[in-house]
Amino acid sequence: MKELPAGRSLFLLFSTFFKIALFVVGGGLAMLPVIEDVFVRKYKLLSSEDMLDMIVITQTVPGLIAVNSAVFVGNKVAGFLGALVALIGVLIPSVVIIMIIAAFFPYLDSQNPVVQAVFGGIRACISGVFIVTACRLFSRVIHNPIDFVLSFLFLTGILCNVSPALIILCAMPIGCLYVFILRKKQATLTPDSEKKEA
Repeated sequence: MKELPAGRSLFLLFSTFFKIALFVVGGGLAMLPVIEDVFVRKYKLLSSEDMLDMIVITQTVPGLIAVNSAVFVGNKVAGFLGALVALIGVLIPSVVIIMIIAAFFPYLDSQNPVVQAVFGGIRACISGVFIVTACRLFSRVIHNPIDFVLSFLFLTGILCNVSPALIILCAMPIGCLYVFILRKKQATLTPDSEKKEA
């Protein structure tokens, strides 16, 4: 991974999260492709594993996904100051926009065909962004048949209206058990391979 000068890193964090909060529509998940494009692909300040860690943490830690993502990325790139700068960058547009919307929303006619068409287009666009993000993550997370089966089971649970919190709570012990079995299996295979080399 590359390292940028401190001033440039802070400016990059602030400007990127400022633009994300200003232009990206669809909440925290919609911003993931932009974060990946800027910090992983373009500047190589984060690895793909860092992105996966960020997604897991932002989904499990209480709070807004956008705020959690900004703090995580900022801390990874430039430490505490980076987290603070990224947080300020993502909060300023969000606060201003929500205040403007709150001021004018009562006067907005939700039955207006133009308004409905705009919202419909936004919903379709956001759905596409979610699908692309899910496909990218799927190819990086699924490494063996067990991962595939677990993903399928949890997806089925979500489609059957099972609480996401319950699904996450079930996933944690299953993941721990899987890693424990995998490490135990590797530990039993290691002595055999060392004996053959001897």
